[in-house]
Amino acid sequence: MSGGKLKKGGASPAKLLAKVSSPWCPRDESTGLFPPLNLPVMHISIDDRPYPIFCPEKLIKTVFEGKENDVFVATYARSGTTLTLSICREIHLLHNSSLPEDHPLLSEKPNDQTPWIYTDLRTYDPDKMPSPRVFKTHCFYQHLDIDSEKTKVIHVFRNPKDIVCSLYPHIRNPPRCHFFDFQGTFSDCVNWFLNGGLTNGCYWQFNKEYFENEKSYKILHVSYEELTLRKASAIQRINSFLGYKDLDDQQIAYIDKTTSLDPGSLKPDQFGKPGKALNMLSVEQRNKFDDRSRKEFDGISDIPASYIDEKVYLNQY
Repeated sequence: MSGGKLKKGGASPAKLLAKVSSPWCPRDESTGLFPPLNLPVMHISIDDRPYPIFCPEKLIKTVFEGKENDVFVATYARSGTTLTLSICREIHLLHNSSLPEDHPLLSEKPNDQTPWIYTDLRTYDPDKMPSPRVFKTHCFYQHLDIDSEKTKVIHVFRNPKDIVCSLYPHIRNPPRCHFFDFQGTFSDCVNWFLNGGLTNGCYWQFNKEYFENEKSYKILHVSYEELTLRKASAIQRINSFLGYKDLDDQQIAYIDKTTSLDPGSLKPDQFGKPGKALNMLSVEQRNKFDDRSRKEFDGISDIPASYIDEKVYLNQY
């Protein structure tokens, strides 16, 4: 069952958890943490890496048999996954106007259009899905077992200062809180994010492994900041990476419009453009994030200066 299909006011927490296929352990009352990795959120451990309890280990460890030009959008949670999936979908539709009406990309359901590879594919048969295909994954790089010749990866990353602001309501508010059960304060969430990680483990480890790309996958690295502050550039780069001829200004404007959220419809964990940390994190907390990113991302040219420099973060618009 995919977390994305749950709706507020639907099944009770007990019924939701009864549908989880992966084994998980209840909270240790003496420490207040969940085994086996002693985290403040429910999780399972696969090769000592935390995953949400609705991710089946047997699927995460399955080699994915891809088709030519399959695309995986790989992200740490709250990094711009849905926006990137939407852009990929609109680009494919623009260049493929004669797709059959039952093609997944033409579905009205997001989980049908761009399935989450290790949850939605428990109900969708990938072998029967026609190309072009776009998949979503929050898997650690070491568990991304795909065909390096056929498959492309779009790795989307986001300033960790803004991620933690988006993550906090995501793991506390129904329905997803039933799968995470985080009961701490925002300050607790910040400290765990900085010092150990939460639902997707260590942010810096997760992203560094995609940047290092030891398996030599075809990877395009795109920052959330480019997706939101320089969206036309991001759309053109993704379009080229997918193998299509350059878009004209009118086509870019169309994709921009069709993939933009109405600010009035944003949920608490959807904060739109960068900069939420200005109101939610103290200067001291932001400096801690900058120091950690400066150390962990040293030598990685794709990292925006706003990740390591407070002045740049304040003036990134």
